Amino acid sequence: MKKYGYHRLRLSSGEVVRGPLVITLDARSHLVEWHLLQGEEPMVEWVGGEFKAEF
Repeated sequence: MKKYGYHRLRLSSGEVVRGPLVITLDARSHLVEWHLLQGEEPMVEWVGGEFKAEF
């Protein structure tokens, strides 16, 4: 699983979650979980911008 940092997360419902936040993706790049960034986290690659979650 890989972790990425983004400014925003757009859920499939259209709701926008403002970050900064960390998303975790599985090997097929499917969203597994997300949480607001509270401070430095190891193994997070910062991307920025918006991630569009599609379920």
